[in-house]
Amino acid sequence: MLSEKLKLLPDKPGVYLMLDSKGRILYVGKSASLRQRVRSYFQSSSAHAPKIRWMVSKIRDFDTVVVDTELEALILECNLIKKHRPYFNTKYRDDKRYPLLEVTTGEEFPRLRVVRRQRNSLNRYFGPFPDAGALRRTVTILQKIFQIRTCSLDMNKKIPRPCLDYYIGLCTAPCTRYVEAAAYRQQVEQAIDYMEGNSERLLRRLRAEMEEQAAALNFERCARLRDMLLDLERTGQKQKMVSERPDNEDYLAVASSGELICAQVLQVREGKLLGHRSFLLESPGGSESSEQMSAFFKQYYQQNSYVPPRILVSVMPDEAALLATWLAQGEGKVEIRLPQRGGKRELMELAQKNAQQTLEQESLRPSRGVESRRLALEELQLALSLADVPWRMECVDISNFQGRQAVGSLIVFEQGLPRKDQYRRFRIRSGDTPDDFRMMREVLGRRFAHDPEDRRSFDGLPELLVVDGGKGQLGVAVQVLQELGLQDRVALAGLAKENEWLFVPGRREPVVLAHTSKALLMVTHMRDETHRFALSYHRNVRKTAFKQSALDEAPGIGEGRKQALLKHFGSLRRLLAASQAELAEVEGMGRKLSEQLFQYLQAAGALARQSEQPAHGQQIVSQQEKERTRQRLSTGKPPPA
Repeated sequence: MLSEKLKLLPDKPGVYLMLDSKGRILYVGKSASLRQRVRSYFQSSSAHAPKIRWMVSKIRDFDTVVVDTELEALILECNLIKKHRPYFNTKYRDDKRYPLLEVTTGEEFPRLRVVRRQRNSLNRYFGPFPDAGALRRTVTILQKIFQIRTCSLDMNKKIPRPCLDYYIGLCTAPCTRYVEAAAYRQQVEQAIDYMEGNSERLLRRLRAEMEEQAAALNFERCARLRDMLLDLERTGQKQKMVSERPDNEDYLAVASSGELICAQVLQVREGKLLGHRSFLLESPGGSESSEQMSAFFKQYYQQNSYVPPRILVSVMPDEAALLATWLAQGEGKVEIRLPQRGGKRELMELAQKNAQQTLEQESLRPSRGVESRRLALEELQLALSLADVPWRMECVDISNFQGRQAVGSLIVFEQGLPRKDQYRRFRIRSGDTPDDFRMMREVLGRRFAHDPEDRRSFDGLPELLVVDGGKGQLGVAVQVLQELGLQDRVALAGLAKENEWLFVPGRREPVVLAHTSKALLMVTHMRDETHRFALSYHRNVRKTAFKQSALDEAPGIGEGRKQALLKHFGSLRRLLAASQAELAEVEGMGRKLSEQLFQYLQAAGALARQSEQPAHGQQIVSQQEKERTRQRLSTGKPPPA
């Protein structure tokens, strides 16, 4: 099949996607000639890097997308890598997008917001920020100097009174219309100038405006501009001058150790070094430095809305001319070059040293790299006698309160990393009795009832399914897969909580992994992540149920009194905090009834507080005990201690 498809490849630019036996995307690449590039992978050659040989051994199919130009192929490649995050592509180490700072310039009164992706082409984005603390400090500076809002209020409505940010000088309160839209827009434009590094131009504008306001005897506005100038000048003094010319440049350097890569970015704006950022990437199987630079280049500038006219690199990326054309996009020329001498060369050496130092520090930490995950998966394959290394693993857990508000959770790991977009939550529908086996059967039945080839719900079947529990839960999983005819397609294991032993079908004795085993660490990581995901959902469901039913079972409280109480106190929280005397003030509430209600609410509040704290599987209080408490309160007796 592959040989026939290789013969039909067009000699045109496009993007190719390498697929494994289950149709999963292993690698995305682009080429000016699909015929030459794709065929080169399948030619027996000792010149192939170990990464290529490893990847080709897993390829069972490929897809191609033909485009008109190589530039279109580059743009499509970047988008597909960002969407699918293929395993063999060099990508950011963290399984998430780095945060961006968004200025919602598409709104009449823009605000600052921290986001993970660019959603609106009308807004401005700055970043990415690998250090979330640095991003928070940036937001604080922008609020202090430019007084831009960060709230999510509906600005179509005028608010009668401003919030605390207005009184402490962090916002000009556009929600109250204390500032007009044009003046507020000017604040936002000044902040954008500052973020783009145009501080000198901004300072000139502010000095000119301050002189105009002084001439117009608008001393309050003049004082505000003076304070803003002082803050900006004080901030500018902390920045190192690296060039006498007002250059806007980025310095990019990469250093690698095995499959781990560190990329360092130094930003120079108007001749001043604004700061540096370090990014960690992984390249399974390793890669050449030019390929590393090219991969980082695409990911970094795909997220960064501002591209300086000159980018200096420690090593020329693959297809540098094409990358420069892509970055320019009709907005002037972008130059990519190697610094040869003088101050620029010294600054690049500084970036290279920082990248190497960050890489060495990261190497001292407990390994979370590709090699460590690969060893863990191989250990797991050997321990469980699996046919192949498990690419996709799923883990299932149940969380409930004596059978009530029961939920199930399913988490997904691919190549040892969480795949959070594939996580799923299940609300148990089959009953409210405490039967973990029934609940496990329902969750597994709903998960595997989907067509395995339909990827709209789940991205294929797992190679390994781990159920949280011992032989009982494992037996339920075996029955479900047999009923659906999937027993030969999905391997099973049950993780017992007490000793963290693994049980597998067909073996009487458990699989005992060493406590230092990487495989055990990975399995327990999956189990703990499943617990966290299930508990967070269960607590949300329980809170909602409590809020809805707190007064439904109160002694002597019908619908009329219930509405009167909520109307009088305004919220359930205030009602729970009310004293007996305050309850008696409500129309229709006598002394005896208010006393009974007060005792009931105290007990209900105690139950609610306890329900916020349990660890997974901890019994809080039985439903029978809750019923006995309700009966005692309804008779006017004090609640049990």
